[in-house]
Amino acid sequence: MLSRVLSLSLLLSVLVLNADLRADIFDEHTAYWLKQATEKGTPSASLTMKDGAKLKPIGKRISTPCIVFKTDDENWTKALITWGLRKGKNGPTPVLIIERFVTYRGDRPNLTTAAGKDVMLFPGFAFNFDIGQVVPEGQGEDIKCEGEGTLTVVEPAKMYPLNGPAVPEAANDGKTKPADHAEVIPTDFAGSWKVRIDGRWEGRWDLKVDDRRVYGKFISEGTKSEYELNGRIAGLAHNARFDVELANTSQTFDAYLWTKDKSAIAGTVVIAERKVGFYALRVTEDE
Repeated sequence: MLSRVLSLSLLLSVLVLNADLRADIFDEHTAYWLKQATEKGTPSASLTMKDGAKLKPIGKRISTPCIVFKTDDENWTKALITWGLRKGKNGPTPVLIIERFVTYRGDRPNLTTAAGKDVMLFPGFAFNFDIGQVVPEGQGEDIKCEGEGTLTVVEPAKMYPLNGPAVPEAANDGKTKPADHAEVIPTDFAGSWKVRIDGRWEGRWDLKVDDRRVYGKFISEGTKSEYELNGRIAGLAHNARFDVELANTSQTFDAYLWTKDKSAIAGTVVIAERKVGFYALRVTEDE
């Protein structure tokens, strides 16, 4: 009976994970690309709903404008912004909605200071991206909502609306794809993977393989921070061992690639001298 419950629990977890297996172009816009996009750009002082409607989205599955901010603490923020109306006693009120945002540290751009979603700003309200909070005037605000929902940047913060994606479309490198051959080869580990560790932590691996070296990054689902990943393919072509260096500890993975369709990885990970299980599912390309 217990084994059936455990099997059902694992199946449900896999089904939930499979519901979101496409790479999110918003996540691909790391601090590096935010800086690249603004180097030759001209900062804007304000942005209206009409202005936002003229901007190209960063991906086919994203319909709202993506804005880059350099905060007053010199951190970097990416945010999906939209506008709406909120019902009230005196009629509808225009509001500014921050659908999603991530703030990267200026001194360590692979780490984040704040992340969040679904923040509604009424006219007169302000937002501090460094701490991810609605704040009163004079408390380090980077933006504020004014008038008819106009987004206004508060100096010394700067705002750069993106007109299309900042991340260039990946070129075809000619490497063999996992589905092109029956046997397992080291490069079959390459790609993006949605990973879940011990039912506690979730995130994404972006893996690359050079000969038998495995390297890349782990992006935390919760904080959106990025951490370096390094290791090697073991004696078996479908077995990789690598470490992820977190802020205060490390994770050591012993990973086995499924040999039939190469769509999943499972194995164990050691965290703070405790061994637990994990599994990862291959992410399809953003459409």
